[in-house]
Amino acid sequence: MRRIIALAPAALIAAMVGNVQAATQADVMLQGTIADTTCEVTANHGAATLNVGAYAKTQFTAAKKQVGSEPLFVTLKNCSPDANGALQVTGVVGTEKDVFLSDIGQAAGFMLTPEDSTTAVANGVSIPVTADKDGSLEYTFTAGMAVLNKEAVQPGSYHAPIKISYVSN
Repeated sequence: MRRIIALAPAALIAAMVGNVQAATQADVMLQGTIADTTCEVTANHGAATLNVGAYAKTQFTAAKKQVGSEPLFVTLKNCSPDANGALQVTGVVGTEKDVFLSDIGQAAGFMLTPEDSTTAVANGVSIPVTADKDGSLEYTFTAGMAVLNKEAVQPGSYHAPIKISYVSN
């Protein structure tokens, strides 16, 4: 029994070393924004998840066509009065830069359209905005689901992490 206990640490170390050698490298993309303002950005009233709805597979009649229209509210406060800047939405996208995905292998994801537009928001593209005289702004995107290929759609639950940033001009 004493011999088994004495060998246990050696077996544990050997197992850990084997796991460490499983991957010899990893890729990580670092991303950040430097802004010349102190605006506070709040999206979706501070809630972490926006449920854009449930849709039948048959509702997706074309690729890159937004299905659903759930408002995604963005609030800026404590900006410089009348500050000019832009909102940028960034996230995981495939070759289609306007469908946000959980990973690039997904066949379905999410699209956003800006206020007063039907053109989808593209990843990292600036949307000009101006704060009011109090340094505040209310902006509303419309969110919905979309597919990259209507023939490859699989029923299931989908999600996509996005980041909404304010960048000063």
